[in-house]
Amino acid sequence: MKNKKVTITDIAEAMGLSPVSISRALSDQTGISDELKRKVVQKAAEMGYVKSKRNVSARILVLHQTPYREDNSNFSHMMQGIEKALQKEDADYSIEFLDKETQNRMILPYRLSKGFVFDGVILIGRFNLDYAALINEKIPNLIFLTGYSPAYDYDSVWFSFINAGYKQCQYLIDRGHTRIGFVGNRKVYRNKEKQNGIAFALEENGLPVDEALFWESDEDCSAKLRNLVADKRLPTAFICDHDFTAIEFIRALHQHDIKVPDDVSILSSGNTEVSALAQPPLTTMDLNIEYSCRVVVSTLLKRIAEPGKPAENIAVLSTLVERESVRRI
Repeated sequence: MKNKKVTITDIAEAMGLSPVSISRALSDQTGISDELKRKVVQKAAEMGYVKSKRNVSARILVLHQTPYREDNSNFSHMMQGIEKALQKEDADYSIEFLDKETQNRMILPYRLSKGFVFDGVILIGRFNLDYAALINEKIPNLIFLTGYSPAYDYDSVWFSFINAGYKQCQYLIDRGHTRIGFVGNRKVYRNKEKQNGIAFALEENGLPVDEALFWESDEDCSAKLRNLVADKRLPTAFICDHDFTAIEFIRALHQHDIKVPDDVSILSSGNTEVSALAQPPLTTMDLNIEYSCRVVVSTLLKRIAEPGKPAENIAVLSTLVERESVRRI
């Protein structure tokens, strides 16, 4: 039987070190003592480690900020997915957080300011275009994960919110719902896409698009709910931009004695940990984050191997997760 290939992660576990430290030691990078490098090289030889077919491991810088304020669990999942994908490719990588002030002041990331050299960079979240251009001057191969903007002329992997909105609305229509509202931050690009998807599904099914039912999540919904109940015009379903928005909206509905899903069905996005714990558990959209992370890394490595290729915008589709917050009419 063929022996399993020894990876950087295997060596890290055997030595009680981080995969980043092992990768740096094997690539003879700075920041690791000569003594530790010697021990790592020796342990790697003992374990039968064989370097990737690439002569030198790709050196990748990961710069991140939380993509959305609600995405705590998904953001952790995303960072873990990126690390796992980089380790699988035997890449030498560093991860660094950048806040808005650093970007606004056009301050280089710490490792770049110290003279570290990288083959590629992954930007996670929404970065200023001027700052992205500054990074791209220092690192020629750049890709975005989330934070997509039509203004970007870089490789990018993001989540197709227009497809998610369409699928969510069609799912509700297939279950007899004809008056469907939306709750979320209507100004951000991802939710403009989602609203377009909802509108397309309504129009294709010959249903009106009622702008009065598309609400800002930071507005006080109490008066609107009260008026709709009084006029007997309450929608039978709302699509929320995120699981946390859905939970907050369900609380507002309960304050008006509106039950979910008996009176109003709720559909959300994210499939975060709280979605399964909500009352009722939320029917939501899973973003397929782990797959997206693998696509980001493979696309960046392709860019490094072929710098002159056209930029790619890869939109990963979400998958519906059915729970108990939607009823069939």
